Amino acid sequence: MSKAVFIDRDNTIIDDPGYISDPDAVKLLPGVELAIKSLAQAGFKNVVCTNQSGIARGMLTEDDLDGIHAEMRRQLAEKGAHLDAIYYCPFHPQGTIDKYACESDLRKPKPGMLVKGSEDLNLDLAQCWMVGDSARDIEAGQRAGCRTIRVRIAGETPQADEGDDEGVQADFTVRNLVEAARIIVRETDRTDTWDAAKPSAAIAAAAPESRARSPQPEPQPEPEPQPEPQPSAPAQGDDERMDDSRVRLEILSHVRRLVRSSELEEFSFLKLAGGIVQMLALLTLLIAVLYVIGTKRSIPAATFWAIISVALQTMALTFFTIQRNK
Repeated sequence: MSKAVFIDRDNTIIDDPGYISDPDAVKLLPGVELAIKSLAQAGFKNVVCTNQSGIARGMLTEDDLDGIHAEMRRQLAEKGAHLDAIYYCPFHPQGTIDKYACESDLRKPKPGMLVKGSEDLNLDLAQCWMVGDSARDIEAGQRAGCRTIRVRIAGETPQADEGDDEGVQADFTVRNLVEAARIIVRETDRTDTWDAAKPSAAIAAAAPESRARSPQPEPQPEPEPQPEPQPSAPAQGDDERMDDSRVRLEILSHVRRLVRSSELEEFSFLKLAGGIVQMLALLTLLIAVLYVIGTKRSIPAATFWAIISVALQTMALTFFTIQRNK
């Protein structure tokens, strides 16, 4: 059986200005494509599960929703990310469209969409995760038997008609899907390492019991004692792989490129400014020297230019100091 990450759509994958009805309004949140790619590389299917009561309220049609999801898939595909399936619930008991104005097992916090996804994609729900920004996402995941991650957006307030049960606690709380993916990959690596060690330990523990229960043959010369199998130790790279997951590496690489570019621009400007000012300082110092050794031997003029030279040199040193401390 396969494993998957069920992901809420609004405020988890795309920005939610409130009941999107136009594909042009679709805007991916920062880093979601990296998260989705890293989860796929870790062996997870990426499945969207989203409540869409706007259909029941007459704010958009299912065809409109198909266009919105096609645009979301297109934007993700441009960045190399892929969604394995999208499930949505168009029903709401307070809807104004008769066809959709009803209760449904598909509507979160009920686990219907997750259960349907597990049947369609042959998923083991015990190995799956649910990631979303609301209590109903977490409750749906828990009812389905999945581990859960709550995305907490700074300054977000729950919608009054949906409620927000603080009694529903997720396994982890993060700021965005990127952090959620990092935790899922890390926890999966730890579980795989633990599971790989358990069979050897179980065999070693069960060996004396199996010998005691087996029929006793005629006495035979006792064989030389053999060392009992020991659980295999995790490879040296496992900890590094857990700490430096694919998501983290890709994001850090991207951020470092941006920072390095910015630093190079600052460095070039400050170095250029410092060099120009230092050249002016040397020039004014030369003028001062010429006044001293020249035929006029004008000490006041030489003093004036020497002061200017010192001031310029101080300014140049300031530029270089600022550049070094950046």
